[in-house]
Amino acid sequence: MRFLNLVKKSILPVMICSTLASAQLMSGSNLDVIRVGKTGISRARIDSLSDALAKAQARGRQVPPEAMKQVRWAVIDNLVGQELVKLEAKALNIKVPKARIDSVAALFKSQYPSTEVFKNELKKNNISEKQFNERIEQQLQSDIILEQKVPYPKDPTDKQIAAYWELNKSKVPLNDTISGARILLKSKKGESKQAVADKKELLKGLAAQVRLGKASFATLAAQYSDDADARKTGGVMNKFIAKSKGADFAKAIGNLNVGDISDVFSTTEGLQIFMLTEKNDGKFENYKVQIEYILRVQAEQERQLKVKAYLDELAAKYKVQYLNKDYTPENAIGGSK
Repeated sequence: MRFLNLVKKSILPVMICSTLASAQLMSGSNLDVIRVGKTGISRARIDSLSDALAKAQARGRQVPPEAMKQVRWAVIDNLVGQELVKLEAKALNIKVPKARIDSVAALFKSQYPSTEVFKNELKKNNISEKQFNERIEQQLQSDIILEQKVPYPKDPTDKQIAAYWELNKSKVPLNDTISGARILLKSKKGESKQAVADKKELLKGLAAQVRLGKASFATLAAQYSDDADARKTGGVMNKFIAKSKGADFAKAIGNLNVGDISDVFSTTEGLQIFMLTEKNDGKFENYKVQIEYILRVQAEQERQLKVKAYLDELAAKYKVQYLNKDYTPENAIGGSK
């Protein structure tokens, strides 16, 4: 919700169940730069995970040094947090059903083309399948104890959304601009009716995936759209007047509410679908999605602060040592006050 500009940056990028967990299952070892209890965290491990995370987020673009440093801090906080919660889970004798461990292991293995490829990856990283399952168990133990100590926030209620609107509606800009994203399949000269029909079915299928929560619109736009910038932008179209894209475009999206995806429509460019993400008309219903997002972010930020406080408590119980200043985050978990 850009007009409110109230969403702060995440204070603590420690997400115990984050996507980093998968990469950590395949990590190597080197000289320790951090110790948590008796467990060492190596520079090589941190650098490897940081590079992988930065590349995934940058999508081929160069990562500036300052941004790279913030990625490294996030990785370190994640690793230290996981080790602390792991120690506490062991002390509390947290149990995980074998069926749950097997289920998560199967899900992870399914990301590889074959069992053989998966086993080769384990072998390459000097990890046995038993060790792999043990790490999954440790991760699940951490998840259980963290959820007990710092539960995830509940979804914002309609009452909370309405109250937020009443407090902030005076800050809403009123104009004819909208924002959204599109997936465009360009027309080709001499294209057959069947080819056009196939494109329509493809676009309908892509819209259905988004509506069912199976994929994000931006990901599908980057993959399928013929728009020249879609691979980089995810098809995003910021702050424009609908009529500027032509009468057919304006008519096709005229009745959409924020969060809606249009039916397939045709313009001089070709066939397309459009998802409306912002409409600056001052009507409450067109801001509900944005307000809900803001409230979710704020609730998660509050939870992150509680996670940080809890991890600092554990750091006082299980000694944390930062052995290299270049691998000591600002506001480090268990760091000096």
